Amino acid sequence: MRHRIRLIAAVSLLACAGSSHAIFVNGGFEQNSLAGWTIAGGFNPGLSGTPPFTGASVQITAGAAGPASIVGAGTDPRAPGITLPRVGQYTAKINDESTGSRLTTLSQTDTVTAADVDPSDSLPHLRFSFAPVLDDPAHAPNEQPYFYVVVRNVVDNSVLFEQFAYSGQPGVTFQQGTGSWKYLPFQNVDAVLPASAVGQQVELTVIGADCSLSGHAGYVYVDGFGSAQVGGGTGGGVPPQAQVPVPALDRLGMLLMAALLAATGLLAWRRGG
Repeated sequence: MRHRIRLIAAVSLLACAGSSHAIFVNGGFEQNSLAGWTIAGGFNPGLSGTPPFTGASVQITAGAAGPASIVGAGTDPRAPGITLPRVGQYTAKINDESTGSRLTTLSQTDTVTAADVDPSDSLPHLRFSFAPVLDDPAHAPNEQPYFYVVVRNVVDNSVLFEQFAYSGQPGVTFQQGTGSWKYLPFQNVDAVLPASAVGQQVELTVIGADCSLSGHAGYVYVDGFGSAQVGGGTGGGVPPQAQVPVPALDRLGMLLMAALLAATGLLAWRRGG
C-alpha cells in the first residue's frame, strides 16, 4: 500500500510539473492569490499628449498600490458578456469598480527559456487573455478610463508588445454593458518574440485606470499567462492546457519521472513476489 501511495504521489507531482506555465510564476492565478506578481499603482492624472496614445502617454501620480483581487466563477454585472473565470478556476481583476482616479499595475519579470519556444515557428511566445471593463463618461480622450498591457525587454527597455485603449476609443469594438459601461470580451494575445529573446529577461505590465477626473472607474481581467495557447471560448473556466511539453521538462520533472519509474518497479516486484 505504501508503494501504491508513492506511485500516485509521483504521478500527481509529474502532472503538476508538466502543466505549469513555463515563463510566468502563478501565470493562471491558480494559487488563488497574486503570489509571484507585483501590485503597485497610484493615481491617474490624465494621459499626456494627444491620440493615438501609447505607453509613453501613461502618467502615474505616486500613491498606494491600487486594488487587485482574484475572482472565481460568475458573470461581471457591468459586462454580462464576460463569464468568469477565463481559464482554470481563478482570474485576476486589476483595479475595480470604485472611483477616485485610482490606477493599478500588475507586473512580473521573468527569463525567456527554450521551454517558451513554439515548435510551429521555432520562436518564443508569450500568451495570455484580457478583458477590460471601462465606464464611458465621454470625457476628453486623455481623461477617460483606460487599460494598457506591455511586454518589454529588460536589457534595452525595447517594447516587444503593447496594447492600449481608452473607454469608447474609436476603432475599438467595445460592447455595451450596463448603463454607461463598455467592455471587450476576453481577447487572446499571442506575442511572438524574436529568437534572440531566449535567455533574456522580459517584464510584463498590466494597467487598469479610472478616469482622471475621479468619478468613473475602469478595470481589466487577465488570465492564462504562459507560453502555450490559452484555451478556446470566452470564459467559463476552460481547463488550462499543458504549458511545457514533456521533452522540455526541467530537472525537477526528470527527478519526478525517475521517482515514478522507481515506484512502478517496486510495485511490480511486490506483485511478482
